[in-house]
Amino acid sequence: LFSGLSVSAADEISGRGVTPVYLRCSQGHLEWLYPRGALRVLLRLGASGRDFRGCIKASGIFSGAHIFLEGPRSLLPLYPALQDNDGSLQMARCFQSRDGQAALYVEAISSRGVLQRQVVAFSYHLQPLPRGRSYYDPEEDCRPCSPEEMIRLYCTSDFVARGIIIGVFNNEVLARSEVSTRVTAVYRQLQPVFRLRNVTLQTEHSDLETFSFVTNALVDSSSSTGGNTTQNSYMHRYLYGTLYVPIHCGAKHGPGEFIFMGRFILDDPVLTCAPRIEDWLQARRMAAQDGSVQCLLET
Repeated sequence: LFSGLSVSAADEISGRGVTPVYLRCSQGHLEWLYPRGALRVLLRLGASGRDFRGCIKASGIFSGAHIFLEGPRSLLPLYPALQDNDGSLQMARCFQSRDGQAALYVEAISSRGVLQRQVVAFSYHLQPLPRGRSYYDPEEDCRPCSPEEMIRLYCTSDFVARGIIIGVFNNEVLARSEVSTRVTAVYRQLQPVFRLRNVTLQTEHSDLETFSFVTNALVDSSSSTGGNTTQNSYMHRYLYGTLYVPIHCGAKHGPGEFIFMGRFILDDPVLTCAPRIEDWLQARRMAAQDGSVQCLLET
């Protein structure tokens, strides 16, 4: 996190000058308070020299500058406007590195008169390209996971849960599909993804029925007897979460249970693998048989 970046005193007076910033992490956040002049932010993946696909997303407090990608012959606009009337500021801007690096040119908007508190703030994420490939293939985001990838991603993902898909909404503005899920078990979540929501169910049974879910809890019940039946009001606490998939993958609402695995990209939970429970159980059995289990595999 870079906070309070500033240029030299002479440049403060003239409002000019370019300050170099070197970032080597695969993800992070940059803040520039009271921007004057410009920053040239050079992004690299450590010392590996590997090419990558980079994405940045402006924060809700972003103001006071434009952001451009440094191209071979000119600057390409990433965030040329500050207004967010259509929600487009929330949309990630992505690009590809050249020769293992990418440069962002962050230019402050000259202000006159009273000094206002402005903050240029954005997050970035760098995804290394597969070895031997010099370009980003968007179809890589959409292909099904192999059994080996299921095991690896189960052990290394930022979140892993078991549940069902209850709906899919295609957000054209942000170019992503929002997958609504209800889960019965959460095995890992490094940040909150799946949250409790109360649901009231009305049923009639001759005996009190007990619902059993891994993460659901009966928090309230009431009954009134009439004849041979009992009407029960159940308040259950379900876990719900929204996961994101690139819109070009064409995510759809499908029946059955899934294992949801993914990672946080620019603070959003992005779904990277979602095998059906039957495929997951088969992959787990194969891994147990050939000794390729990398962690405790729960279901």
